[in-house]
Amino acid sequence: MCTSLSPDHVPDPISDGHRVLVHATHRTDPVSGAWLPSPMETVTIPDRLHFPGLLVVRMEDASMEPVIRRHAFVGIDRRRTTLASGELYALDIVPEGLVLIRVMVDTENRRYVLQSENGQPPRHYPFAAPGLTSLGRVVWVIQEL
Repeated sequence: MCTSLSPDHVPDPISDGHRVLVHATHRTDPVSGAWLPSPMETVTIPDRLHFPGLLVVRMEDASMEPVIRRHAFVGIDRRRTTLASGELYALDIVPEGLVLIRVMVDTENRRYVLQSENGQPPRHYPFAAPGLTSLGRVVWVIQEL
């Protein structure tokens, strides 16, 4: 459904939204090497992008360009942790921290193939690899073009 707005009614992006914490991706626990949620700023997002289980991070590298650009805000659905082939996920990879990456499921070889978008070689992890935890599926990106 599309709603037309009169010139007198333009929604206020600050009051018509949710202020959420934005976390760094590369902060890790010095002992375990696991990702540590580390709020670094807040951002206001539209109501329709906010839901229970939302995690917002700031993309800190260029590994997913041009799909997800450096400094983009990325919404992750923490309720969707089961890895499906071809989708983008936030993975906790010890000792790297939170990594945003495309996951391919290679059932024949019982492994995950992790593929960045910028041409880096794929990485392979067995299905039961220690130090690889799905934190959720990427569901939206806010970025400059």
